[in-house]
Amino acid sequence: MPDAAEPAEAVDVAVVGAGPRGISTVERIVARHRSAHRQGTGPELRVLLIDPYQAGPGKVWHTEQPAELLMNTMSADNTVFPDPSVRLASPVDTGPTFLEWLRRIAAEGHRNAECVAFARASGERDYAPRRIYGEYLADAVESIRSAPGPVRTAVSRDTVERILPGGGGHLLRLASGGTVTAGAVVLATGHLDAARPVHGGHLTGRHPTDYGLDAVPAGAEVLLRGGGLNAYDVIALLTAGRGGRFTPAGYVPSGREPRLWITTRRGVPYHARVDTPGVRTPVAHLTPGAVDRLAARDRIDFRSDVLPLLHADLALAWRERGAAGPLDLEAVAAPLRGRGFADADALQEWFAGHLDADAAAATDPALPPAAALAVAIRQARPALTRIITAGNLTGESYRRDILGHLNGFANFLSAGPPARRVRELRALLAAGVVRLLGPARPAPGGGWASAAVPGLTLVPDLVIDAWIPAVDVASAGPGIVRALLADGVGRPHTLPSATPGAPPLPTGALDVRAADGRVRCPGGGVHDALFAVGVPLEGVRWTTAIGARPGTDSAFFHETDQVAAEVLAHLAGVPEEILP
Repeated sequence: MPDAAEPAEAVDVAVVGAGPRGISTVERIVARHRSAHRQGTGPELRVLLIDPYQAGPGKVWHTEQPAELLMNTMSADNTVFPDPSVRLASPVDTGPTFLEWLRRIAAEGHRNAECVAFARASGERDYAPRRIYGEYLADAVESIRSAPGPVRTAVSRDTVERILPGGGGHLLRLASGGTVTAGAVVLATGHLDAARPVHGGHLTGRHPTDYGLDAVPAGAEVLLRGGGLNAYDVIALLTAGRGGRFTPAGYVPSGREPRLWITTRRGVPYHARVDTPGVRTPVAHLTPGAVDRLAARDRIDFRSDVLPLLHADLALAWRERGAAGPLDLEAVAAPLRGRGFADADALQEWFAGHLDADAAAATDPALPPAAALAVAIRQARPALTRIITAGNLTGESYRRDILGHLNGFANFLSAGPPARRVRELRALLAAGVVRLLGPARPAPGGGWASAAVPGLTLVPDLVIDAWIPAVDVASAGPGIVRALLADGVGRPHTLPSATPGAPPLPTGALDVRAADGRVRCPGGGVHDALFAVGVPLEGVRWTTAIGARPGTDSAFFHETDQVAAEVLAHLAGVPEEILP
């Protein structure tokens, strides 16, 4: 079983990207092909998985990253194999969930002692280091490759630089200088690599392990722009990652930390993830019937047609949990709105109380009103996904209401870090390692002026944009998805303008036919056997960065299984279904 592609190697299927969606696509192809040829006598299928990083972990979950980088979902909430809840016309329950894998290695052992120690010491509601999940994904790849049946799956540690369709197949040019020909290709590349302009004293957004944080000197004044998951990762790397320790009495600095100032558009970082499994809030407005009606309309405006229903259900959750007053969504979205502080210390005192209350609400089994909003948002995601991906939003509505409002608001409330991280942030605040600047803007004379404290201006030694840039396939930067556009193979996805006669507006996504993931040609048709899944389709689909959760009939597997079915049908010569 070869581990690398030789020049001009011919395969049936090439999957470009070996993170969770890439290996799920391969697993679905293997499961379907084995099921169709149960006696093992069918034609051998040659599958090649291509990624410059280790197959399975890929870049995000690589097994050499610092232990301080944790998963943002509990051990029980992750899987790369479909469980029996997933309603597919193909085999399910083909491998262990992450929790099942942990329980198995706790009993049987594993090559990685850290994995065994975590498995034996943790429970289903704990948060694993990402590198341990990477080991699970690596084992998943080996399980898929070693499965019996007429499939040969190889792995190539390489980068695909160009994909050229033609002649009944595709030519893939690799960074190593080799080439591969494939009957079908699936792009599962994950987040796009961002261009990294060089600005003195300013690190633009990227994956947390790509910032080069070792170069940040101890004692430097660092402005952290952003309060999402990336920001929490950067904080962890610059504190515990430098030898600081969290104890029951607080944070013990190592002396190697910079001082971190946090500024966000909303004033404060993301709320802690609510940790109350099984608790639900009532739904009376964004009901299945309402969703069906909205999805069936020719054109909708999300702000006027959908947001009132969502807001009404949020208000219902707020009241049902005994809130004393009416829900003020603007105050929820921007907790520092209308607040002013006499000095920086007064702001820090308010921030300490905010963090204490947030961590307490997120872990309260009684689900207080603030936490109920997060649960209500999470419950609404399937309904919102159906509406957003129905294809009937105007381009203006998508950019204003989804990119400009809903994504940030929903993530701020419901997709934050574990409560442990918020408690750690509180300890860092008490130790003086972290300070809140609040909403800030560039000051006329230099530095960054706080909107919460008159006269408070920070002149930082370094500014870090603590976020991963939004998907935009038309933006400058490297990567195979952008190369497809440059070569005239693919095109950006657009939505029609609300203004008659105006040009359509881009969403940032690679354009595919939503029903089957086939990449669209610049002229609007689709390629017979070039597919894409996952993050580069954010705009055709919604919340593509979310992985698969057991017990939920996850859309993750419906996407990869549909593409697997289409790939195998194409290779078998089954005529493509006529779709718009």
